[in-house]
Amino acid sequence: MFTSRNLVAFALFAIACTVFFSNGCTRDEEAREPAQPSAEEKPVQELSRMEDPAYREALDKRRDARKELLGVRQRLVSQMEAKIAAAKERLGTDDEAVLKVELEKDPEWNSLYERVEDLNTALEDERKRASALVRERIKADMQKESAAR
Repeated sequence: MFTSRNLVAFALFAIACTVFFSNGCTRDEEAREPAQPSAEEKPVQELSRMEDPAYREALDKRRDARKELLGVRQRLVSQMEAKIAAAKERLGTDDEAVLKVELEKDPEWNSLYERVEDLNTALEDERKRASALVRERIKADMQKESAAR
């Protein structure tokens, strides 16, 4: 079955395969490296958004406005909690329905409640505005990138 002739042929084949696969196709070193694009072809390196001073300034302004609104709302909520505690003490009950009816009679409570609702609406509008600005910025960046290609 295995003759010396077959073994020699197999050994030569194994050696040839080893040499071929270990060296691979030989090409010039210049052909292996990708060509560097010329100055005209190089894409412009854009800064990340956080490196853009205008973008960071806009973020700071939105953050400061939101912090201010949250601070005002927190002060109003503290006043409302004090009124709730006073009503609980005056009525001697923890029943929410009774407290709600009692507090709705107080014009100061109604004023605080309306102001807190207005602030919640303003905060939600600010969040939507900020999301819209981010979406517009990303869309503009994508269009700029696709135009550069």
